[in-house]
Amino acid sequence: MKNLLFILILFPCLSFAGSFIPLLDDFEPTYEVEIKAVKPNFVVDSIRRGTDDGNYASTSDAGIITFRLTNLPKQVQGYIFEIVEGDFEDRLFIGNPVTPSKYVKDKSEFTFIWLDGSSEEQEAFKVKVKITAVSISGNKSESQYLTVSHAGVQKPWWKFW
Repeated sequence: MKNLLFILILFPCLSFAGSFIPLLDDFEPTYEVEIKAVKPNFVVDSIRRGTDDGNYASTSDAGIITFRLTNLPKQVQGYIFEIVEGDFEDRLFIGNPVTPSKYVKDKSEFTFIWLDGSSEEQEAFKVKVKITAVSISGNKSESQYLTVSHAGVQKPWWKFW
């Protein structure tokens, strides 16, 4: 037993910590009860751009956008997010109604992750997002349009290699 412990100490295990917990779940309407969907009112809570931290196994290259719902309805409903204007470098939304997952404490937060790139420089973007609520009975609300933009990240002036 001592020899096994000694061997395990001498040869450390590689650990790859590059993963995220699910932040959104699919929303499936039941169509049982007729409930009207409440028009959403989202704001952009935060945008974090990807970077290169030098560790190929990290998730530092992920970009993260968090939207906050300011009018949380009494009835559970899902939300469809779509880019309707502008270009985005990766697929950000899946096109199906989503809700925050059971792992998210604040049910007004909707967080989307994309591969932003492993570099110190990130390009600017500006897109218009259409957000539509879907009630448990499958009814859709009037859509909200939200402009989402980021000025990008320039390479630090002191790094010239």
